[in-house]
Amino acid sequence: MNRIVLDASVVLAMILHEPGGERMEALLDAVQTGSAVGVAISSVNWCEVLTRLERENVGISGQRLSAVLSGVELIPFGKADAEAAVRFVQVSRALSLGDRACLALAGATRATAWTTERLWTRCKLDVPVELIRP
Repeated sequence: MNRIVLDASVVLAMILHEPGGERMEALLDAVQTGSAVGVAISSVNWCEVLTRLERENVGISGQRLSAVLSGVELIPFGKADAEAAVRFVQVSRALSLGDRACLALAGATRATAWTTERLWTRCKLDVPVELIRP
């Protein structure tokens, strides 16, 4: 089974109709049709998405977003995740907490991290990363 962990930027690209958002839509279609793909998002990244939607008054509630993301597993961010995320500070101080939470979850689940953040492709990460924008 392919495993994918979503960065907040990927979910936001879909919601805000930004470049790459269509990849997220296709992924959700694959999940809902029963494809052999497991998709997850960290609670830290979930909070980032909800925060941005609230700040920009996009008009999508957390409940509505949960329905849109049906099939995506929400993974709580705990002590072990925090300890794993800290090691990415040594890779680049420019990686935010959300970036590091996504990467830590991808590492723990042996998944590919999907993002729109080009910085990640310039870092020496031990986690596979896929940039959804050309």
